[in-house]
Amino acid sequence: MQLLQLQYFLSVARTEHMSQSALSLNITQSSLSKTIAKLEDELGVPLFDRKGKTIRLNKYGKYYAVEVEKALNILQNAHEEVLEMADIGEDRVSISVMSSTILPPILRSFYEHRPNIRIQQSILPDSIAKERLISGEIELCVSNTPITGPTIEWLPILKERLDLIVPKNHRLAQFDEIDLWEAKDEQFIGYKSGLESISMFEKCCLQAGFTPNIIFEGTEMSIVLQLVNEGQGITFYPQYSFLGEQLTNTKIIRLKNSHCYQTVGFAWLKNKKYSYVSKQFRQHMIQAFIDINNKNDGN
Repeated sequence: MQLLQLQYFLSVARTEHMSQSALSLNITQSSLSKTIAKLEDELGVPLFDRKGKTIRLNKYGKYYAVEVEKALNILQNAHEEVLEMADIGEDRVSISVMSSTILPPILRSFYEHRPNIRIQQSILPDSIAKERLISGEIELCVSNTPITGPTIEWLPILKERLDLIVPKNHRLAQFDEIDLWEAKDEQFIGYKSGLESISMFEKCCLQAGFTPNIIFEGTEMSIVLQLVNEGQGITFYPQYSFLGEQLTNTKIIRLKNSHCYQTVGFAWLKNKKYSYVSKQFRQHMIQAFIDINNKNDGN
């Protein structure tokens, strides 16, 4: 059985007309008839009922035509994917991400399989990341707040624990773990992505039973944490932030409150045709975050 036989059969199956199919395939009717007859011999059953010059698909032919079309579509898709892969040396992926210890090992593992890929990475406020995603300037957003819209696919995956971070000389620094309620009278340094009407940090406080006294609210996490490091207030510290090592004048305190976490997810355009490498990178990232989340759930 050859691919050409299947293509010829499908053409005749669609038209149920031998001479018409031969004309569209640019071959003689005799050659087409012999090809179909050889295919039927190999299968051991007829695919058409013949009456004079009239041919009609029989029950075997109808089933076979459906399955052959599926198989040819799979082969065609594979062909297109391979063509994209062959051009992989010129491919690049542009992403907007958070500051996180999760990302470097994930990026490293992707480079091990695709060493010629160029990844352009930005750390942007979510509002700007959303604009650039829609405009096509970036292909993937990794965010701790939902990036949504009629043309955007949002996939939440990872629950990232929120701890409390305070100056070393703060009254709460003597504790390793507290209930958030114990910080109700403190001055908070807030963080807001730009898309939320109310920040996740503030929601945590409200669910704990109090409205936080927010003396400063920024959109850049590093500035928020540096203000805590300088003794200006306290704030929440994401579990996977890599900035903690730079904050020598602070103490991280675990919170007993199970509702204190943020959800990390991925955003991309629903109907955009992404390159092969872009789709592979997105899937690599998603699977890595799923693995981390599953590991956390198992602890």
